[in-house]
Amino acid sequence: MNVFTSTKRFSQLLIMLLTLSILSACSTMTSPEDTPPEPFTELTYDSAFYLKKDQEHADEDNSAWQLAAVQALIQESKFVLADSIIEHLQSKKLSENEQASLSLLIADSLAAQDKQEQALQTVNSIDAQHLSNIGLIHYLKLKADLEVQRQDHQAASDTLLLLSPLLNADEKQAHNDLLLTQLSLLPADILNQYQPLLSTEETEAIDTPAETPAVEKPAVEKNEFKEGWYALAGIYQSFQLRPNQLIRSIENWKNLYPAHPLLEHMPSQLTDIPEASPYQPQNIAVLIPLSGRFQKQGKAIQYGLLDAYYRQQQAAENSSEQPLNSQAAKLTFYDTNNQNMQEIALKLKTDNIDFVIGPLLKNDIKEFLPFAQELPVLALNSFVKQAAAKSADKSSEQTEKEMPAESKAAAWHYAFPISPEDEAKQAAWLLNLQHHKNPLVIAPDSAYGKRIASAFTNKWAELNPEENSPVESYYFTDKAQLPKFIDQALQTGRSKSRISQMKAITRLPLKTEVRSRRDIDAIYIISKRDELTLLKPFIEVSISPFAAKVPLYASSRSHKFDPRGKQDRELSSVSFSDMPFLIKDQNEIMKEVQQAWQKQSFATLRLFALGFDSYQLIEQLMQLQVTEGAFYPGLTGNLSLDKSNTVQAKLSWAVYKNGKLSEIAPLTAAE
Repeated sequence: MNVFTSTKRFSQLLIMLLTLSILSACSTMTSPEDTPPEPFTELTYDSAFYLKKDQEHADEDNSAWQLAAVQALIQESKFVLADSIIEHLQSKKLSENEQASLSLLIADSLAAQDKQEQALQTVNSIDAQHLSNIGLIHYLKLKADLEVQRQDHQAASDTLLLLSPLLNADEKQAHNDLLLTQLSLLPADILNQYQPLLSTEETEAIDTPAETPAVEKPAVEKNEFKEGWYALAGIYQSFQLRPNQLIRSIENWKNLYPAHPLLEHMPSQLTDIPEASPYQPQNIAVLIPLSGRFQKQGKAIQYGLLDAYYRQQQAAENSSEQPLNSQAAKLTFYDTNNQNMQEIALKLKTDNIDFVIGPLLKNDIKEFLPFAQELPVLALNSFVKQAAAKSADKSSEQTEKEMPAESKAAAWHYAFPISPEDEAKQAAWLLNLQHHKNPLVIAPDSAYGKRIASAFTNKWAELNPEENSPVESYYFTDKAQLPKFIDQALQTGRSKSRISQMKAITRLPLKTEVRSRRDIDAIYIISKRDELTLLKPFIEVSISPFAAKVPLYASSRSHKFDPRGKQDRELSSVSFSDMPFLIKDQNEIMKEVQQAWQKQSFATLRLFALGFDSYQLIEQLMQLQVTEGAFYPGLTGNLSLDKSNTVQAKLSWAVYKNGKLSEIAPLTAAE
C-alpha cells in the first residue's frame, strides 16, 4: 500500500467515525487546551475528541493527536479503527520518540486482545531510552505484566526491580507484594547467593548448594537495593511455612538493611504473619475405614500417618526447639466402617478433638462436614459438589429434622485427594510445555478411561483455546483386539487396504511400506502395566519407518515394581508421571518402608504417602491457604492449595532408560 492510498483510506475512516460519533462527542469538546497530551498520560477525553483534533490540524504535523487517538481507541476496545490509524502512522516519518510510543501502543493493543506472546515480542523490540518518563513507567508495567502471565519469574523480577524506584507511594504496596511473590518463585540457589549476609544460625537452616562457598560480604554494597530484595525473598522462600523462624529472620534482615526503601512498604506476606498462625492441635482424630471392604486402604493410610507422627516425635526429642505439633499431640483413630458420621461427630466432642484427618470415602465426607462446621478438617478425598447431610445408615430412624442444615464449606475444611483426573491435567500441561501440537489419547473403554481421557482433552483445550480441532481419544477393549485397535488409532489399516488394492489391480510383486498417520506428535496412554507392555510394541511397529518417532507418555497406573527389570526394559523411552516418593528410589523413607513393609504394591504405597503427608500438612495448611505461590514438598508431590481449599500435588516425571528409572528435571513455563 502506498502512502497516498493509505492516507485516503485513513481519511475516509475518520469521516465515517466522526459522522457516527459527533452527537456523543459534542458534550466533551468544551474548548480544551490546544495541545496534544503526552503519550500514556491519563486521557481526559474520548477517542472522538482526539480524532476531531486530528482533523482540525490536518495541515500540520498531527502525529501527536493521532497517537492520543490510538491510546483512547485501545482503552475503548475499538481495535479495528485503532489498527487503521496505526497503519497510517507507520507510513509516516516519525521521530524516534514517536516511533517508540507507537510500538508501545501496538503492544498495548495486542495485550488487550489477549495476544500475550506477540505483545511481549513487540515490547522487547522497543528502545526504551526514547520513551518519556511516563512512557517508561507504562513500558515496564506492561512488560512485567506479560512476563508474570508467561510465568517467567526471573524476567518479571528483573523488570519489577527496575520499576520500583519510579512508582509513587500509592502504588508501592501492591507492587512490593507482587515482586516478593515473583522473587520467591526463583530457584533457591539464585536467591541464596545473598544469604551469607544473614546470621550463622539462619544460613545453616537454608538449603544452599554444597559447591557455593560462604563468602563474607559487607552490609552496604553498590547494589544493596537488589541484594536486599533477594535476601528478603530468600528468607521468605525458606521460612514461609515456619512462622517463628520467619519473624526472627525478618528482624535480622531489617538490622542488615536499615535504610532499604522496602521498610516503608513491607510486603503484605511479611506483615500479616500473625494472622496466619498454623494449626497446633492437641487431639487429632483420624476417620478412616479400619475394617470391611476398604480396610486395606485404611490401614495403608494409618501406617503413613503413624510413621509421620513418630518421626516428628523423634525429631522433637533430638531438638531443643519443640515442633508446632509437640509431643503432647494425641492421635485417635475412628473406624468409619463401624459407625455413621453423626455418631462419630458426637464422639469427637466427647474426646475434645480439635483437628480431623479424613474421612476417606466421598459419601462419608459428604455426610460428615455438616456436623463439623467448627472443626478444621483435612478430608482424604475430593469435596462433593453439594454437601447434603444424609445418613449412610439406612436402618437409622433419624429424620431430616435431626440432621444439620446444609451450609457453605467452612474456610477451615480442606480436601486432599489422590486424583487421576488431576494427573491427566498435569500430563496435558507437560505435553503442551514440550511444544507438542497434536497429541493422541489411548485409554481403556470404561467409565474410568473415558473420565481420565476427558480430563486430559479438556485441559488441552483450555491450554490451546485457538485450536479448532479437539484431541482425539481412542478406547481399547480386550488385549486380543489390540493390533486391530492400533491399526484404527494410527490409521495404518487404511494404508494396508490401499496396498492390497494396488496388488490386486497390478498383480505384481510390489515393494511396499505401510504408512501411519503423520498428524500426531505425541501419545498419552492411560493403561495398566501389562496393557502398556503390549501397546508399546504395536505402536512402534505401526509407525512408518520413514516418519518421525512419536514420544509415548503414560500415567502412574502403569508404574509398578519390576524386581527383574524385564518390563522396565521393554518400556524404554516411555515417560510417565508419579509421586516423587515412588520415583526417587534413593528416598530414605522409601528404603525404610520397603525394608519394614515388604512386597507392597505401588497402589498401597501411594496411600501410605497420602497418610504421611496428611499429618505433615497440619501445620502447613494455614500458610498454604494465605500465601500465593507457597508449596510444601511432600511424598505425594509439591503440595499447594487452590481456591477451593483442595490440595494440589504436582507430580514428578521419569523415563525408562535401559530398564532403569531416570527422573526428568522439572520444567517451568519459562522453559
